[in-house]
Amino acid sequence: MKKNLIILFLMTILLTACVGANPLTDTTWTLTSYGAINIQTPALPDVDARISFGADGEISGNVGCNGFGGAAKIDGDKIIAGPLMATEMYCERGMEQEMAVLMLLNGELAFESDGNMLIIFSEDGKSALHLLLIEN
Repeated sequence: MKKNLIILFLMTILLTACVGANPLTDTTWTLTSYGAINIQTPALPDVDARISFGADGEISGNVGCNGFGGAAKIDGDKIIAGPLMATEMYCERGMEQEMAVLMLLNGELAFESDGNMLIIFSEDGKSALHLLLIEN
């Protein structure tokens, strides 16, 4: 009986630790597509579009031309992001993609992840970013 209680106690601790884990901490993702849920635009093939989630509650990256960063709190299946700051360089390519992604990455955003794929939904649920894990 005592052995069963100890095992039950240890299992409870392990399950509690797993529930509190943030699946996005210290990860870097590459953008594969963005835009309206039913009409995704493929990410530009020759643009290194990455988004990173740090252990410090920060989001950063570059999704077209300029670097960006800001706060991103993960709460269950939500990302509370923003405000984001970005550099303001002009680039001939990538500006449209950058604007679309950065517009979406503000507010309370739902997300789904299966480990290697991440989908971040806009606040209104009409648009999404599709990302692929590249660093963990």
